[in-house]
Amino acid sequence: MPSQAVRSHHTTPAPAPAPTVSRVDIGEPLDWLATGVRRFAEAPAASLLYGALFVLACWGALALTWTLPWFTIAFLTGLLLLGPFLAAGLYVAARQLEADEPVAIHDSLALIWARRTNLGLFVLFLGLIAAAWVRFSALLFAIKFNTLSPSSDSITGLLAGHFDPVVTLFFLGIGLLLAVAVFVTSAVSIPMILDRDVGPLTAIHTSLRACRQNWPAMTLWAAMIVALTGFGILTLFIGLVVIFPVLGYATWESYRRMVA
Repeated sequence: MPSQAVRSHHTTPAPAPAPTVSRVDIGEPLDWLATGVRRFAEAPAASLLYGALFVLACWGALALTWTLPWFTIAFLTGLLLLGPFLAAGLYVAARQLEADEPVAIHDSLALIWARRTNLGLFVLFLGLIAAAWVRFSALLFAIKFNTLSPSSDSITGLLAGHFDPVVTLFFLGIGLLLAVAVFVTSAVSIPMILDRDVGPLTAIHTSLRACRQNWPAMTLWAAMIVALTGFGILTLFIGLVVIFPVLGYATWESYRRMVA
């Protein structure tokens, strides 16, 4: 009997079951975007504030390229890779609106702080990808220009079309792979961490499952994100004041639809 009591005392608790991932139709991303627009209309002031802060971050990244022009694409791409984390406040705002609560930035910051450990670990994961992309970009430019610090004239010539097609295709190919990796691992990860305070590995695994089970809808969703973000960039980032919060709210809606 004592031995049985000891074994019972040291029994390892069963792990929590994995979150259930629901299947969605290919047209669901249009509903997510429509919900994002409605959420924006429900809280325009807070939404515009989040959008303006993101645009300021974009302009700050662009300003860095004045002194390091060969990092132009890397800086801007790295900023977009970290976009899921920068939208954390929007996910909390969507959570508040969903519960018919007023959007309170103080409460958003409090929840983000409460989830800081798991959020920090996931941001470290995104940061490592962004850092790898920046360093790899520098290496490719060094191969192209035979220097680690090409001049602004060299960068201008590259953007004007005087480029090595092989290096350029390789550059774009690696960038695409990194972007896909970030998308499939973060599609619902940060909303899930904020909502449930799960660990980053659980969040990443759930995001991968959601993308795998709903790849037609997620492919359309990724294309919509790229198209809208590209339009925002063409407006010198000003359009992202509205686009960024709408996409943030829509991302929260995608999490709610796919993760039971």
